[in-house]
Order: sequence, then structure tokens, then C-alpha cells
Amino acid sequence: MSRQQPKPFSFMPIAVTVMDRVTIGNTHYRLFSDRDGEVVLETENEPSRFAHYTQLEFFERHDRGEIKIEQGAYSKHRRKCVANPGLPFRSNSFKKRAKAKFYHELIKAYDDLDRLTAGGVPRTVDDLGPRMEELAIRALDVTRKILAGETVTGQRVPSVGHFNKMYRKYWDSGKKVQVLVSGDVGPKKPNTVDAESLALWEQAAETYATDARLTQRDVHQVALAMIAKANAVRGPDQHTLLAPSFKVMRRMITELGAYHVCCGRKGRAKADMKFGLSKGGFSFFRPGERVDIDEKQVDLMILLQYAHVWDTLTDEEKESARRIRVWVVVAIDLATRYVLAMKFCMAPNSQTTVDVIRMMMEDKRELSQHVGAISSWIGRCRPEMVYTDAGSGLVNDDVADIMVECEIDHTRPEAGQPQARGHVESSFRGHRRIVRHFQGRTFKDIVERGDYDSVAAASLPLDRFEKHYVRAILDIYHNTPHEGLGGETPHNAWVRQTQMHKVRPFIEPDIMRHIFGMQFERTLDGDGLRYLHVQYHSPVLADMLLKHGQIVVPIRVDLADMSSISFQKDGSWYVADNTIDLAPKISVPEWMAMVDRATSQFKDSTAVTLDVLYVTLNEMREAGTSAALNNPLGLRVISRDAIESFERGLKNKAGFSVQKAAAEAMTPVGAIGRAGAFIGESAFGFDDIVFETEARLAAEDEKKAVQGRKDVAKSRKKSGGRLGSASDIEL
Repeated sequence: MSRQQPKPFSFMPIAVTVMDRVTIGNTHYRLFSDRDGEVVLETENEPSRFAHYTQLEFFERHDRGEIKIEQGAYSKHRRKCVANPGLPFRSNSFKKRAKAKFYHELIKAYDDLDRLTAGGVPRTVDDLGPRMEELAIRALDVTRKILAGETVTGQRVPSVGHFNKMYRKYWDSGKKVQVLVSGDVGPKKPNTVDAESLALWEQAAETYATDARLTQRDVHQVALAMIAKANAVRGPDQHTLLAPSFKVMRRMITELGAYHVCCGRKGRAKADMKFGLSKGGFSFFRPGERVDIDEKQVDLMILLQYAHVWDTLTDEEKESARRIRVWVVVAIDLATRYVLAMKFCMAPNSQTTVDVIRMMMEDKRELSQHVGAISSWIGRCRPEMVYTDAGSGLVNDDVADIMVECEIDHTRPEAGQPQARGHVESSFRGHRRIVRHFQGRTFKDIVERGDYDSVAAASLPLDRFEKHYVRAILDIYHNTPHEGLGGETPHNAWVRQTQMHKVRPFIEPDIMRHIFGMQFERTLDGDGLRYLHVQYHSPVLADMLLKHGQIVVPIRVDLADMSSISFQKDGSWYVADNTIDLAPKISVPEWMAMVDRATSQFKDSTAVTLDVLYVTLNEMREAGTSAALNNPLGLRVISRDAIESFERGLKNKAGFSVQKAAAEAMTPVGAIGRAGAFIGESAFGFDDIVFETEARLAAEDEKKAVQGRKDVAKSRKKSGGRLGSASDIEL
């Protein structure tokens, strides 16, 4: 069966109801009709006036922020914009999850009793003690039902004192079930497998999904032969590669994926027939109905070996790669299995998760050009619900607050529904297969420096790795038949589903800046607020200056668009526009590069006009530099400290300013993505977190050397050569 062709994509119809308020300029409308591809709006005030738009026009104007939609504004019982984040349990054992759920239901049972009993039930030994057994039985029964018939071990009736402790923890944490999980941890299995051995194991496991139809025992023998062959040519100063047990190899084979194995062993036609008829998805039908976000550690050394490019690296690059463990945070739409966002980081953190949440809702077509992908990154939406696990970067106050402001429900998979878990995890296993498609092709470009400036360009192989990894997702994963979609590709599923089910309205640009903008403080004066040599003003700022004089004002800046900023007054955020007619969609990194070149070229000038800066901007955009600066994938991050350091440097150029164009300013060209463009190590506003991480790791190694490694040596001696199971291996 031939490979499916990607369906063409034009736009996504936006869902709007008669209960929503639609604002265009200063006029408020409500929906009059939406049928036959035409959206008709009616003014809310008499006399009625109508506005007609095609669905494409409505989408484009809404995407630009010209049409604003306030959901539920006309509802009699207006929905409160509250998202109560749930707490993930999947990282805990079943016993711990069951016990925590039991305590959760016990607390709810008490609250029901307290509410229904006249005068309430005090949480004292005399008043609550006689009722504890009854409440415990009720809670245990509910827990059994929630866990869908799974065996729930009997729970002891807690004392009133212990119940009060758990009750206080629950409410003090903001009703987070996670605090009820036992903190006891048992001994962990040692993992002595090295990266080179693991890479060979992965290659051997892949032979199971071929038309040779090897048995699992045969695959194990293949792995042993590969290890023996590799050990035969290793030098005396190299360590011996380890051989996997049959149990480990069997686990790795089972994780290959049923559709992938069937397709490799029996052909795509039979795989499509089998899974297209028998697989019905996971009961999520609308794009954005549920999005899973998860984080995973990727060993760069293993991945490069897996892609057959390890031997092409220099010794310095190998030494750098050995130390680096890259984390990737991915957001996947469950209805279509489409990857909506992906960011890289050196360690789990809340900021990367926040960046992924924002990325889900942004237009990423320029980014797909930047990474050199043939297939455009068309997927974007404001999800109705986001599921996460208990990762340290996923469950925290920062992420919870962002979810609330975006009106996205944040929860964990329901207990007792194993089919609703592990979708991102299975995607990561698929990503390892995707990398194999690049061997000898795109991934070899990691080590081909090309004709760019190796000094100004980013470090190798990390920066190229993250670009090609994203390209693999866009060009291969999105266009590969998925077993959970009945053999349909994620790209085609997204196109089809978005035409059948309209997506939620996007968050308007000003509100996005209020929520996600980087925060600074600036002093208000007669010219307004000054940020990176650009003045911003508004009537509200003028009123503040008259009442309070020169005061410090908190501001938030959209790093992707400097045309406006947000400022805070009395706890609310307002908008201030630039006063120099700065064009929209000019990013902070672009602006800093333009200003730096202008201050260098025109040292004797006290001012430059916008049209001079736009010449530099157009050069950057045509060369692909702007696309690289505007689309950092995570291993180089824009930091507040770096921006403020650049701005302090501008203060040394007293009197220098940027003014309006003398005549009508030229229109900046759109940014063009170039696969060979990278964020240079000297790019303004960026921190090299890879270098910082390597420095931190070196300091930790030096500290360990001073303290000695007696405990580590003793642990390894006791562990012998046992490798554990495949689930113990970190990929």
C-alpha cells in the first residue's frame, strides 16, 4: 500500500455561539448565523447592523487579533473562568495511588457529612471518632468504583489525629491530592548499562519488526552477536560492552508498538486492514478536547549512535555529548495524535512547560521553515483539557496559574482507565524509530558544518540535533500511519477533524501578552515608558503621571512582538502602544540585533530613523537569521538578565534614540526560514544553558572526586552484572 499523501490545509473554523460576545474595533456583536461557510454577526445595540464574513476571513481576522471573542458573555449564568488543576498519580505505585485516593474520598465523605449534619461535625475524637469506621467504608467503596474494579487493598481506619493531619495538608495545598501520597520510598534497582551497549540493544530489537519475522529468541541471539562483534574490535583501554538478558530484550520488543511491528513483519496493507478495523481510538474526537503534556530525558550519545553518526563526531564533540542529557517536553493532541508543541531543556522546569503551553496556541509555520521541514506545522489550538503526569516541571504553581488564566482545565488521567495513559510515552518510543529514518540522510547534517561561520554559529552537535529532531516529527511522525487512528496519519487526522469540529477561539494577542509576557519594571516619565529605546504611551499612563508623577511601573513584553507592551495599574493590565510607528511582529532579539548594528555604524549620530533599521531587518529576515532568533527550540533561551544587560549597555550611549521614518517607512518583509541558520553564540538576549550546564556538571564531578566514591564503588560491587529490566533503562 502506498504511503498516504498529506491532505492540503487552509484554515480551522472557529467555534462561536450565540452566548459569545464578538468585538470588532469598538463595536460589540453576537452571532446571528453560521452556516454554508458564512458567519453573520449582529450588533448588540439597536438599530441592528450586520457584518458578513466567510469562515476563512473570520479565522484570519481572529488570528490577527482584529476579532475578539469573549466566551459566555451573554449567558444568564456566566461560566466562572476557573480551572482546578488535578494531581497526577501515574509516577506512583498502584498501592500509593489507591491509598491517596482513599484518603481523598475520606475527606470528601467527611465534608458531605459535615455539610448535611445540623451544626456540623467537629473534627474531635469524641465527635468524629465514632463515625470514622462508617466514613472509611464509604470511602473505600467509592475508591473501588473509581479504579474500575481493580483490586484495592484494605485500608486501615485512620485515627482522628492522622485524619486531621491529612485534612489540613489537603486544604492547605489548595485541594491537591498529590500531597496525600505517601512519601516513603524503597530501594531502587541499580542500572549499570552504558550508552553504547544500549544503542546496540535498540538496533537488535528493531530486527523483530522486519519481514524476516525473527522470533524473540532469535532477536536475543542477534543482540548477543552484535555485542560480541563490537567487543572483538574494541581496544584494551575501552570498557567491555554489556549483553542483555532475554527478559530485557523481550521488554524492549514489546515496546516497539503493535502497528510498527505488524507493518514491518506483514506489510503496511495488512497492518492498515488489521488496525483500521479493530482500533477505535481512545474516545477523544475533537481536536483540543484533550492534550497530553509529558517530559522525557533523551541521552544525546545514545540517540547519535542510534542514528549512526556517532563515529563521525570529533573527540571534543563526543566528550561534550557524553555529558549531556537533553529533556524534551511534548504536547500531543489525543484526538489526532498531532504534536502541538515541543521544547528542549537541560532539566525539567516550569518555564519550559509554560513555553510549551504557549507554543500550542501559536502559529508555527515559520518554525517549520526554519528547521527545513517539508510538511508545515499547522497544528495549534487552545485545549479544553491538559493532562500531565507528576513531572517536576509539570506540576507546580507557575503552570497551574497559567492554566487558569488560559481557561484550560489541568488534570490527571482518571484512575482505572489505563487506555487513557501513556500516549506521550508511546510517542517517545516512536520517536526513536523516527531517528532511524534519518541515518545517512538528514541526521548526517549534524556534523556537516556547511558554509556558515563556525565561530558565530551555534555549538555542535546540539543545535543541529534539536532542529533535525523537530524536522523528524514534522516530516515523518506526522505523515506516518498511526495505529491509534486506524492507520490514518496525524497530519491528515488533524486536517479532517478541524473541518468537522470547530476549535476554541484563540486568546487575543493583548491577553496573551498579559499572561505570557516577560516582566520588567520601568520608570514612567513625560514620554511614557521606555523599553529598548522604544517609547510607549497611552491615556491611562498620562493619567497616572498626572496623579503620581514619575513612578516605577511593572510591564510585560511579548518577546515576539514589540509593537505594544502591557503595564500594570491597581492590579490590572493595560495596553500601551509604541509612539514611533513600529511595525508589528518585530521580535525582541531582532530589535536588539538591529539597534546594536545601528549604534555601531552610526556612532556619531544621536538618532536613527526606522527606515534605516528596517534595511538591517530585511537583510536578517531574508538570510534566515530572524527565523532562527524568533524560534528558539529550548537549548538557547531568552533571559531577562541578558536583555537587561544589553539595555544597560544602551544607557552608555546617552542621547541616542530611534525616531519615526522621515517619509513613509518601508514595509518589513516576512521572515524566511533557512535550515542553515542558527542562533549564534553571541546573539543578544540569549543565555547558553548548555555551556552553563556543562560548567555545573564539571563542578559536581570535581566535588565528587574530592569526597571520594567509596559508596558508589561498593554499590556497583554488590550489584554485580545485573541489568534489571528494560523499564529501568532511561532513554
